[in-house]
Amino acid sequence: MSETQLLPIKLPKTSSLLCWGIITLSIMSCLASPDYNIIIGFLILFFRGINNSEKQKILSRLQLQVLIISFIFDFFWILKYNSYWTHGDETSEIWRSLSFIHNFAFFLIVGEILLKIPLCLFLYKEFSENQGSIKDLVNFDYKPKSGE
Repeated sequence: MSETQLLPIKLPKTSSLLCWGIITLSIMSCLASPDYNIIIGFLILFFRGINNSEKQKILSRLQLQVLIISFIFDFFWILKYNSYWTHGDETSEIWRSLSFIHNFAFFLIVGEILLKIPLCLFLYKEFSENQGSIKDLVNFDYKPKSGE
């Protein structure tokens, strides 16, 4: 891989397509609310682009941890904003005019979550091939152990 190349040529197609899908949906959902999933998608693509076998175990775990944390944020976002984005007769006319864009953004967030599920499974498969133990997922110490 050359120094000017952001992603390696042999990037797994499945994970990159899922990341680009998440990024695309995030950009569109920014019409109604700021969406951090753009950053999550680019972070995962960036980590996948690092071609360093010494750090691959740590990067594999880091990608999966970032994705799991983003699931938690998505869950709380849906819980919080679903109750605020009501558009009934008791709301103002201006607020009711935003119902389409709010519903559109909400469905895009659901689409992002649905894209994250296979991406998470793909990354977990890669993680288990590199490290194996599920208890390592709660370990946030990224220093390589002696012997790695």
